[in-house]
Amino acid sequence: MENKRCVLVVDDQPMNVRLLATQLEAVGYEVVKAYDGQEAIEFAGKHMPDIVLLDIMMPGIDGYETCRRMKADPVTASIPVIFISALTDINEKVNAFKCGGVDYICKPFQREEVLSRVDTHLKLYSLQRSLAEQNIYLEEAKKDLLILNRRLKERVEEEVSKRQSGEQMLVQQSKMAAMGEMLSMIAHQWKQPLNAISSTAQDLEDAYIHNELDKAYLHTSVAAITNQTDFMLRTADDFRNFLRPSKEKTLFSIKEAIEQVVLMFSPYFVKSDISLNFNHTGDDFGVTGYPNEFKQVILNLISNARDAILSHRDKQSTNIIDINVIKAKDGGMAVTIRDTGGGIPEDLIGRIFDPYFTTKDSDKGTGIGLYMSRTIIEANMGWRLTVSNIEGGAEFRIDI
Repeated sequence: MENKRCVLVVDDQPMNVRLLATQLEAVGYEVVKAYDGQEAIEFAGKHMPDIVLLDIMMPGIDGYETCRRMKADPVTASIPVIFISALTDINEKVNAFKCGGVDYICKPFQREEVLSRVDTHLKLYSLQRSLAEQNIYLEEAKKDLLILNRRLKERVEEEVSKRQSGEQMLVQQSKMAAMGEMLSMIAHQWKQPLNAISSTAQDLEDAYIHNELDKAYLHTSVAAITNQTDFMLRTADDFRNFLRPSKEKTLFSIKEAIEQVVLMFSPYFVKSDISLNFNHTGDDFGVTGYPNEFKQVILNLISNARDAILSHRDKQSTNIIDINVIKAKDGGMAVTIRDTGGGIPEDLIGRIFDPYFTTKDSDKGTGIGLYMSRTIIEANMGWRLTVSNIEGGAEFRIDI
């Protein structure tokens, strides 16, 4: 019984109640019966039905007032109410919708019509509850990000007090800078699916008003909204995992790590009209290191390339960043990141990895991104990070 949808049928005519109950129970619904408005209000709070079929003309509290009281109670406010009445005047129907009803069926009713409308509104109600739950989940994800931000700040304070190490301070500053960029990217990633959900919800309302809402239309709309919310949930989890530091060296795939970065952040580059390409031979290179820190380095390097392209956009015709995984001559492998950002001035290229050195304006760069990238790659991973100018841009190379 707990898996059945519950319908509260309210009518002062026992014959009508029995008829509706028989038809609903025949297709698997659980039915709760009430014979006046006061009883309906009590049963709604007690049984929490999924939907209410409500007569208008009843002794004592009529259907309109019954609906108003249900909607005024936070416990029962969200339960959809379908009016079933012999009143056919348009004003009666308008009053039904004004007091909170979602639909209106005229007596004598047809079995197929009642079942179809009950099914439609139950699906809409289920969708509304699902969206509410998804919103709660997204709020929790937002809280997690804020908690993570606070913990990162606390870690900065702890490291400064315990070790007074400039190196540790740089690490934390780098992570905080990444956090700020992450939040900006999350906002960009969520903007399109939120717009799509809003548009689909409006289409549902328009389709219902114009009597175009059928099962196929509803199914397509529910699937579209579910796909968008699933994408947002995956995005929240991806960003949350991206910011979590690796506790120890593990075996991971270079190809998969780069693909995850490109998949997460390519929309951010598309927004700037920059093509972010990942090229590899198809081989899956496994290495031992810190996977999340490696992803942060890739993000730092492509973000640096993006800034270079944007600052030289009026001087070049192409806006491209190419990430390549190649086999090195010594039998190892290398990751190269090439851009069309005009290159680095020769008198500055030797200082590009120095702490706090930046070629950007003071409000656009801290000078720690590239320094921390080299620290992670060389000091923590035991690999090598270099930079050189190429035709039309620069190339950062990680030799593994």
